[in-house]
Amino acid sequence: MFWTRRSRQPARIAVIALAAVLGGTVTACGSADDKEAVPASGTAGGFPVTLKNTFGETTISKKPERIVTLGWNAQDVVYALGETPVGMPKVTYGPTAAGVTAWDADRFDPAKTTLLDTGDGYPFEKIAALKPDVILAPYEGFDATVYKTLSGIAPTVAYPGAAWQTSWQDQTTLIGKALGKSAEAAKLIAGITELTRKAAADHPEFKGKTLTIGSFGPENYVYMPTDPRVQILTEMGFVNSPGVEALQAKNTKKEFAVSLSKEKVGDIDADVVVGYVDGLTAKKFETDPVYASLGALKRGGAYLMEDQQVISGMSSVSVLSVPWVLDKILPGLSKAAESAS
Repeated sequence: MFWTRRSRQPARIAVIALAAVLGGTVTACGSADDKEAVPASGTAGGFPVTLKNTFGETTISKKPERIVTLGWNAQDVVYALGETPVGMPKVTYGPTAAGVTAWDADRFDPAKTTLLDTGDGYPFEKIAALKPDVILAPYEGFDATVYKTLSGIAPTVAYPGAAWQTSWQDQTTLIGKALGKSAEAAKLIAGITELTRKAAADHPEFKGKTLTIGSFGPENYVYMPTDPRVQILTEMGFVNSPGVEALQAKNTKKEFAVSLSKEKVGDIDADVVVGYVDGLTAKKFETDPVYASLGALKRGGAYLMEDQQVISGMSSVSVLSVPWVLDKILPGLSKAAESAS
């Protein structure tokens, strides 16, 4: 299932790796492509710090104590850095009973964190009522008007480039700088990088296999090479299929996913096709005459996903979701990749 990206989304190895990993003023100027912090006059803890984004730049004068997150992944980084947000989005796709993601369930405390309903827009008054020192939204898709409104509430760390296409590494780095924990953020990135390298080493069948990730059903979407869910798999050895690269070449709007008519699904065939089919079911996908024509499906190279929590984990790439989701998807990915050998 494809849903609009608004802010409303061996086991022992991952557990050990995760344990090791976890052991203002706004100015309307700046480069949209510059992701680095601009050092300000030095003070204790590295503050103030200035972070550039696609709309301008944000200066955080001192270490934030009251943190609000927007988007899919910011709260994961906040938790991993040992902080607790006072507000974060309520999860409506694949949530736990508490309304959060499965990998945040053990960290979320409703007495400390207010869940914000962002499905129909941003609840500015509720955000303001939380009196945040900073709003973290490095993986989001709001426009300049929303950014300006949020910035009127608190310094807002927005996305540095195209909407919904900030890599998990840059998300972690930006949040680390905003919270005065750059060194800790770097360790988180190193830990997840080591985890994906180990996955690649343990699964040589991934290396060089062409990959397409798509959402199939009433509407069909293909995820682009700039999307973090694609990047995390290419980090493990997969390469983007020629069909995906061709779509990206025509992707002038720089979207994270491109719609595709059902009749053209064959254009994005690959050694491995990862398909989100929660709006269709795997059985219907496999018996549909058009989808059934995919070479990947015929060979056993289609890895079809129906569990919304697992889909969410693969889609919301972060330092907390990656260890959680790899345990669940590696066996299926391995089987699909081996079918193309």
